[in-house]
Amino acid sequence: MVKKMRDKDSPTFKEATANMTSKEKINYIWEYYKLHILGSIAAIVLVVSIMHTILTQVDTHLHITFLSGFEHTINTLDSVLEREDEQVNDRSGPSPGIWVDFEIIPTLKDLLLDDSAQSNSEIIVQALALNLELIPVFTTHAGAGVIDMIVTYLPDFYAMNEVGHFINISDLGWDIPEHVMHNEYALYLRYFTVFDGYVAPIDELVLGISATTMQIENVEAFFEILLDK
Repeated sequence: MVKKMRDKDSPTFKEATANMTSKEKINYIWEYYKLHILGSIAAIVLVVSIMHTILTQVDTHLHITFLSGFEHTINTLDSVLEREDEQVNDRSGPSPGIWVDFEIIPTLKDLLLDDSAQSNSEIIVQALALNLELIPVFTTHAGAGVIDMIVTYLPDFYAMNEVGHFINISDLGWDIPEHVMHNEYALYLRYFTVFDGYVAPIDELVLGISATTMQIENVEAFFEILLDK
């Protein structure tokens, strides 16, 4: 490779700018070195961005989805329309479907994560009313192993279990009281008393472990800690 040499007759930077004002020097530098300057800035921005991503990266400790299926979604929409027609202003009670107060998230973090883990770990809680628009969202999350646990009504649970959405909990060898188990695939949510006041209707819901979860150890810790509360 031939190294490009500066023409011996070309003035050096010092010579070229010797008689220039400060403003002229800046214009000269920008004219001849702007690509170098822009390239250096871009490289610095990239490095800073990568470092920021690494230093502020937050890991998902658990992802819990509260899922209302088609039947309950339709009931929710019908009930809302009926209430609007009747001009009912009191919306303080839980809506049909599954009602979730997302203030449960800091409560779960306090119970499940120690002080050092809270700064770089998060617990995600989402509530989906499964309609045609949200089916792709749920399917993508479940297929990618993003969702760890699913809470839903028994009819929806049975339908999903038939197509393999849940892990057989009894095969895991965990020490779970029999009265907590609905069957080998689901637990009654009402025995996780931490959800009292945050989820409704708690007595009608069951919790299962997603068959694609990649956080099985965190799920086990969730059961051990919250079933003792």
